[in-house]
Amino acid sequence: MRAYKLMAAAGMFLVVVLFIAGCGNASIKTGNNTMSDTVPVSKVDSVELVYFHTKIACHCMSVVEENIKYAVDTNLQDKVANGRLKFTSIVSDDPANAELVKKYDAMLFTLFIKEIRGNDERTYPVSAIWNMTGDDNRDKLVDFITIAVNDILDGKNSRWESSR
Repeated sequence: MRAYKLMAAAGMFLVVVLFIAGCGNASIKTGNNTMSDTVPVSKVDSVELVYFHTKIACHCMSVVEENIKYAVDTNLQDKVANGRLKFTSIVSDDPANAELVKKYDAMLFTLFIKEIRGNDERTYPVSAIWNMTGDDNRDKLVDFITIAVNDILDGKNSRWESSR
């Protein structure tokens, strides 16, 4: 009986190890090429940037919204024109927006990216922008927003597959 339990435990251990090893290999081989796990199965249809801010913000926080708008209006206008990108600005301390603040679990100042595919959505906060506040970081924030949106829409950096 003891040998049976030992063999059963060893078998289960082997199954777990093989399962983990198999899951860790997330590349797909196609001929001589290998596609890494950063290539999603299909592209996101559209992206919405949702920015929560207070009615009266300090200068450095006002600049964050200005820079996001600048990135959208200057570098991503073609995505807006073809309906693949939308920017929404929401006043977080306005009682009329309480339901949206609750829905997004937003703080007073928060940027969210919403990836939309068909009738399904994935929404997540973008905390990296808080290292790019103020006038001195305008180019960094504009580049960050531009690259992030382009990568998501081009299927290079979507959280779609990882958020399931």
